[in-house]
Amino acid sequence: MNPSTYEWNFGILWQYRELFLSALGTTVYLALATIAAGVLFGAALVALRRTGFAPLAWLTTAFVELVRALPPLVLLVWIYYCMPILLGIQTSGFWTTVLALAVYSAAFYAEIFRAGLQSVEHGLNEAGLAVGMSRWQILRRISGPLAFQRVFPPFISQCVLVVKNTSLAGYIAVNDILYVGQRVSNATFRPIEVLTVVAAVFIVVIVPLSAAAGLMEKRLRAKYAR
Repeated sequence: MNPSTYEWNFGILWQYRELFLSALGTTVYLALATIAAGVLFGAALVALRRTGFAPLAWLTTAFVELVRALPPLVLLVWIYYCMPILLGIQTSGFWTTVLALAVYSAAFYAEIFRAGLQSVEHGLNEAGLAVGMSRWQILRRISGPLAFQRVFPPFISQCVLVVKNTSLAGYIAVNDILYVGQRVSNATFRPIEVLTVVAAVFIVVIVPLSAAAGLMEKRLRAKYAR
């Protein structure tokens, strides 16, 4: 095919607009559910790692390193096909994707949170203890806010990666934006236009998210610089 003679035709995709909008909703819902579950699981991993109980900390560290070594698609497919056999648990493709991507992203969130907490000067925690604050008060008023400010950029980057990884859901027949795009492409024989629309959707979702995160980061720096 000669690129100079290719006739673009996006109009043919208009009749599939409701299908694309539904798929976009699925993708956004999938991303939000995965981020929420991943953050909670990641925070739990950090808490377990900081208990001071060596065997538990070792197991948590081993789990994080093992999950980080796996490609997300391998983890997704393994959970989808193996969990019903090994555990007798059968879930929908949507919730299987949420589980797999949440476990995968939790390992990275855990490392981000751990690095943030370790970056806070130990003397600040000792100062809090000296004035009678509990460890929970120190975490909430001193180390927590400082750590959040420092991990915010990598945290947002990981959230963006989660949004991108939702495109793997189509491998187990979840009607996300890419899977629907493939179906429309097969029906219209217009893969270039369809994939262009899919790429544009991800850009429209991710670029404003990154821009909003940049503004929030500036406000955080200004707040804690006072």
